[in-house]
Amino acid sequence: MERGFNGCYATWRIPMTYSNLASTLLHCTLIAGATLGLAACGDDPAGETATDGPTTDSPTTAEPATAGTTTASTGGEQPTTGAPTTGGSDTTDATTTDATTTTTTTDTTTDTSTGEPVTWQPPSCNAVTGTGAVSFSADLGATLAPMDQVIQPVTYTFGLVALGKPGAMLAGSGQKLLASADAGCSWHEIGAGTGPNSPALRLRAAGDTRAYAYGDNDIVIVRVDDEVITKLSSPAGQEGIIGLGVDAGDPDHVRIGDTAGRLWDSIDAGLTWSPIGVAAFADSLGYRAAFDPQDIDHVLFGALGVGVRVSPDGGAGWTGATGLGPGKANGFNLVVSPADGDVVWVEGLDLADPNDATSRHIWRSEDGGLSFAAVVDSDDATRRSTTATICSRTRPTPTSSTSCSARTSATTAPTCSATTTGRRRSR
Repeated sequence: MERGFNGCYATWRIPMTYSNLASTLLHCTLIAGATLGLAACGDDPAGETATDGPTTDSPTTAEPATAGTTTASTGGEQPTTGAPTTGGSDTTDATTTDATTTTTTTDTTTDTSTGEPVTWQPPSCNAVTGTGAVSFSADLGATLAPMDQVIQPVTYTFGLVALGKPGAMLAGSGQKLLASADAGCSWHEIGAGTGPNSPALRLRAAGDTRAYAYGDNDIVIVRVDDEVITKLSSPAGQEGIIGLGVDAGDPDHVRIGDTAGRLWDSIDAGLTWSPIGVAAFADSLGYRAAFDPQDIDHVLFGALGVGVRVSPDGGAGWTGATGLGPGKANGFNLVVSPADGDVVWVEGLDLADPNDATSRHIWRSEDGGLSFAAVVDSDDATRRSTTATICSRTRPTPTSSTSCSARTSATTAPTCSATTTGRRRSR
């Protein structure tokens, strides 16, 4: 949730591989008014996996520097904009700028007739053009605005952010980064948006016209400024990025967390990185790093066997969370509320419970992640999902391949259900 208003934009992905557990990922972005947006869904035929996007040149892996030093890790790539060329290449025809120069943009828009600042407003349209990956609703999802395109399987839409500049939005869908300047009414492609191991990029807003995007468990990280894409180098290397946070008061100050439980800090918009703090864990594997949107020093890791570790001081010290079970736990996914940093959600697995039907939970914390209490149990989630109808039709057989879009008229209910049938991933 990114902006206060009675509705939101969102994206989902439903990989319908019925021989395995399917899952749904819902992103909700709030602005001003009453609008909810959801992405289309594309079926994943049984036995197939998500198609990787164009191969991206691996950025230089930065060696960990000693505390207080800076490890240079410039990407060596020029910023790009515009639609990518065909043939699988991730290059684009674009105006290039010096990648070593960082410019923090602060766009102040005023109404020429009143002189008052222009603020975020709900979409002024009744339909979405340019994509089948993102839609919106003015009634919290009861109905969705129709889209003029249908995404094809297999397509994932992981990232969706509203920027500080009124009307400016970015989305990471499939192999593309998309942008909108009119609060999601129309979308256009601004460049390649995937890496060798990630079917779509995740996004974090950073000020009026900037965002950072990264590939989950991947080496890919880019910065977007006014729809111009600059490739950066990941200091995590092959460990893979599992979370990114931006300083609420400085869009040049960004941090990432990797699968080894380490934190990396940049004060020049991702051009160079330094390791900070100590690792959150040893001899484990991180699933997710979550940063408090209002306090970049407040960070949590979810990991294999260790559950959740939380730090209030940028990784200088870590505390293991309680309430995830009597023994070991897996913390698969974490979210810190942007409205209240004390509220944290984690989805994971209680390893002390041998019953797969009851061991999965969503837990909630009201003390910044120090302690949790279960609020959704797996037996309840499983019971609901097994009776749900996907795309308002009978569940297809494991050998069938279908696709659908979240299209509705202004007066009908959405055709795609946001359905969850198990944890999103396992290691």
